[in-house]
Amino acid sequence: MATSSDRPSREVARLEGYVYRRTLEARELIPAIGAGVVTGLVAFYMTRLFLERTPLLPEDRRLGKHHATGAGRRPRG
Repeated sequence: MATSSDRPSREVARLEGYVYRRTLEARELIPAIGAGVVTGLVAFYMTRLFLERTPLLPEDRRLGKHHATGAGRRPRG
């Protein structure tokens, strides 16, 4: 009777001979390249929207206190 130390585990025996790396052709890389380009474009667009958004407070109110209910103008001079 074979002991468990004499034979490889079931996972190793099942995968043995079937796991290998092969070089990919350019045609097989197109989906991955496309996904990368689309992800980059979406990130660029979202960043552009974030940077171009209209501020919630007018500039003179933003320069004053840090909350919307306080005095809005700084003294000039």
